[in-house]
Amino acid sequence: MSEGRTRGSAIERAMASRAGAAPQIAVHLGFVACMVAFIVLYASSYRSLVKTWADTGTFQYAFLIFPICAVLVWGRRHWLARVAARPRPIAFTGVAALGALWIVGAVADINLARHIAAVLIWPVMVYLFYGPRVTGVIAFALGYLLFAIPFGNFMVGPLQTVTAHLSVLALELTGVPVVMDGHFIDTPASAWHVAQACSGIKFFVATTAFGVLYAHLFYTRLRRRLVFVGFALVVPIIANALRVYFTILIGEYLGLQYATGTDHLIFGWQFFGTVLVLLFVCGWPWHQAPPSGPEPDHGLPEDGAARMRWMVPVALALIVLPATWYAVTGLLAASDDRPGPATLPAQLADYRALNDGSNGNSAPPERGLDVHLSRRYGDIARPIRVDYLGIDAGSDGPDILDIRRGLYDTSTWQVVAGPTTVKVGGNGPGFTTLTLKATRGDGARVLLYAYRIGARWTPSPLHFKLWQSIDRLLGQPTPAGMLVVSEAGRPRPAKLARVAADATASLRRAEGSGS
Repeated sequence: MSEGRTRGSAIERAMASRAGAAPQIAVHLGFVACMVAFIVLYASSYRSLVKTWADTGTFQYAFLIFPICAVLVWGRRHWLARVAARPRPIAFTGVAALGALWIVGAVADINLARHIAAVLIWPVMVYLFYGPRVTGVIAFALGYLLFAIPFGNFMVGPLQTVTAHLSVLALELTGVPVVMDGHFIDTPASAWHVAQACSGIKFFVATTAFGVLYAHLFYTRLRRRLVFVGFALVVPIIANALRVYFTILIGEYLGLQYATGTDHLIFGWQFFGTVLVLLFVCGWPWHQAPPSGPEPDHGLPEDGAARMRWMVPVALALIVLPATWYAVTGLLAASDDRPGPATLPAQLADYRALNDGSNGNSAPPERGLDVHLSRRYGDIARPIRVDYLGIDAGSDGPDILDIRRGLYDTSTWQVVAGPTTVKVGGNGPGFTTLTLKATRGDGARVLLYAYRIGARWTPSPLHFKLWQSIDRLLGQPTPAGMLVVSEAGRPRPAKLARVAADATASLRRAEGSGS
């Protein structure tokens, strides 16, 4: 009797498995169709992601993340065979949110937002089509995709500081005379600089990523995993400080030629590789057996085929809408062919233009800009220089905020005052003021600048980016630019602000845009 019941239950399970095969195939096809559509429509985001990995040494390890996740999913194929897909339409909210994030990143030219959307769409779509049980089986692989997002450069500065302090501490403990000033370290042999490349950010991020993977593969208890990940966070910081310490020692006792150049790079890679291997070897004695698989589903799976008839079109609509909106508004913005301003006036405020060849007409464009106007005003002995750098409406030119970062050479000038905001009148535009001092000599210079988006002027880069993004999102073609007023010598920000305010009004009149 018992054997008969066992045989009967086995037959029932086999029939249930065959009955659920068709709905599962429909789910697989729907998932593949939607992901192929996403990859095709947002290929530019994936190209940007790969380019960031390749161009930024910090994230070159990320080339391995997607293959590692694929191998992890493949390794749990037998577990996946035990659970059925149960689609969850609630995940449509996640798809819509990622679409909104992508379009915000696209119109604001924020690569991080587009990269996050391109990576997180995978776990969201898996949950949408397969539900919680399947997602739970491959949860680590889906979460591990986060390491593919190039994020973490903000840690460079803190890591530089920690590395400098730890290396100086090691030098003092071993009796080497040392003086530290910020990230600069002076020893009897030479002066050393813990530069951004010496912060150890590359090794820190890569070790953290592979430490998390190691903890998942070789430990099952949460405490052991957290302890190992903690070591994976701390060890690269200490190791990098020791690398700087040994580099300085080599320079002190063997000569600077052995502590710099190719020998320096080889020593760094060898040192970090050895530390990584030792970290993994030290964690091996506490490894644990892998966990057992999930309990198999009982009964028939949900009718995925019926759900796919409406879920796939909805998912495709949410995928297509952001890309289509961005393309259409881009065409609308590009349809405007109004030229930008062509000249600066002969007089601004109380200052007449100098007749020195800078007549206010277009100067040679810089960094791909559509417009570059330049003119000098006032006294020949102390001229006020006015520059307008802009891109035309509908132009695919560079980001104006990137131009701001190159207003002065940081190796020649340093900021000693500012940024502060100066306004002319109650309703006039504000201007950001910087006071610069030459790194060599007694030279001084004052810069005033403001951003233009359409007929609006603002000293705030945040407001500029916000207005620019809204205009781009609505398909409204608007020219963008930056006005820079500079003068050498003793600061006169109030006078420069009057010149700048008159220049903004002149540019408005020149284009007939109104105030």
